[in-house]
Amino acid sequence: MKIKCIIVDDEPKSRNNLRDLVQEYCGQVELFGEAASATEALKLIKQQSPDLIFLDIEMPGGSGFDLLKSLNNQNFEVIFVTAFDKYGIQAVKFCAIDYILKPIDIFELSKAVEKAQAQILRKKENQRLVELVANIDRSEDEKRIALPLADKIEFIAINQIIRLEADSNYTRIFLEGKKEYLVCKTLKEYQEILEHHNFLRTHQSHLINCRKIASYIKTDGGYISMTDGSSVPISRQKREEVMKRIL
Repeated sequence: MKIKCIIVDDEPKSRNNLRDLVQEYCGQVELFGEAASATEALKLIKQQSPDLIFLDIEMPGGSGFDLLKSLNNQNFEVIFVTAFDKYGIQAVKFCAIDYILKPIDIFELSKAVEKAQAQILRKKENQRLVELVANIDRSEDEKRIALPLADKIEFIAINQIIRLEADSNYTRIFLEGKKEYLVCKTLKEYQEILEHHNFLRTHQSHLINCRKIASYIKTDGGYISMTDGSSVPISRQKREEVMKRIL
């Protein structure tokens, strides 16, 4: 099954480059059109009903986020392609299937398309895009994150997370109310998502929500007690950074 795809980018060179890469390295994708603005993209989406959109974030006359907000039905996957690793990236990573920075890396492109294909073939309703748009306007305490579980995608408020712990290539996420999830993502990936939301890496295997710290215990080499009663170690390499943040 071919993935029906469109490209949305205001720069002709960027569109041409992406088109060539997709056609050469992503055989499961079939391009059905290109748009140079959010307005053009809106018309193209209504005409083609794509499975996948390669979407630039910053465009004159309306951003990629503006395009998503203008749509009533968002039953497609989105891979953001952007030259700007700044304001929008963290929000995108909460819910988008993936994002790619320009200049495009072939491996990253192939990996992103494979993830999109898996979602499309499972025919799951794309609630992640709804969450993405909602997250843009939410306050810090209301922002949510998508957790890909074995049989569903669970959406939780970031402020419910107490701590995260590495478990090989998985991550255990501990929430208020003694809830716990095992997610197929590394702790490093979650650090990149959450470090701008007052989360702190205290150890190679531990990432904590600083707002959920109950106390710092000086004995036994020093460790952090969290509001759920759990104890989190502090590595030698992280001790100076941790002490600066909590004191």
